[in-house]
Amino acid sequence: MPHYQRARIGVKALVFRNTRLLLLHRRTDLDLNPGRWDLPGGGVEVGDGLVDSLTREVREETGFRVTVGPVVDVALVRSRLRSGERFTGVVVFYACSTQARGAPCLDPDEHSEFAWVGAPNVGRFPLIPYQSRPIRKAFRDLTVTPASPPGRGRAI
Repeated sequence: MPHYQRARIGVKALVFRNTRLLLLHRRTDLDLNPGRWDLPGGGVEVGDGLVDSLTREVREETGFRVTVGPVVDVALVRSRLRSGERFTGVVVFYACSTQARGAPCLDPDEHSEFAWVGAPNVGRFPLIPYQSRPIRKAFRDLTVTPASPPGRGRAI
């Protein structure tokens, strides 16, 4: 199979509260996408399912328990680490909801701040490029029932 690509599998959550999306700011000293705004999620571990991986990653990064909804988008991405190493990934984006009312409890090893962002203001945040399309789709297709207002942090 020399012509097939090997790819890492990732999952990302589009978590809405009212009509605002949760974004996390990646620390500037990280090897992958430093200083970018990101969706909660991460890599799928061997033996885990996509949904199990997503709920685990969201809980680790935010403290939130989420209900995973439909797939919003799937992207084939090419990424580069600070070292110059390149790799290919497949990222599955899911619409998610949460009953959590407070601020997310960020993993300080990964993220430095959070924001609840409305559709008109997403462009003000330097996103990881491949996340723009699923975010636009999620806002366009937004059917989340309003929940509680945002907790502390930026609400834009």
